[in-house]
Amino acid sequence: MHLMTRLHTGESTIGPLAFDGRTITLVARTTAIHVGDDSRGALHVRSRPRLVEVLDEDGRRHVVPVRDVQRALMVGITIVTIAGTSLVRAARRHASRRTDT
Repeated sequence: MHLMTRLHTGESTIGPLAFDGRTITLVARTTAIHVGDDSRGALHVRSRPRLVEVLDEDGRRHVVPVRDVQRALMVGITIVTIAGTSLVRAARRHASRRTDT
């Protein structure tokens, strides 16, 4: 059985939205991974914010980059979980040694 994987990367937009004389467009980077060679294959789509584009009343364009903090949060949560688990295990070992004597 031949298994084929394809990676597609692109940008997707929401908008433009008109608000108070400004035109706002939200831009995200979208990555899609397709595993398999037919319609029954698995598909994983991930979209992350990239920037917000604002056109003001005078036609000036402003680009506001969006910082994606999800990866940093996930790493932080993983580190805290590992540290907390290690502390609980150490406390249990210490408590069981005290009750054995």
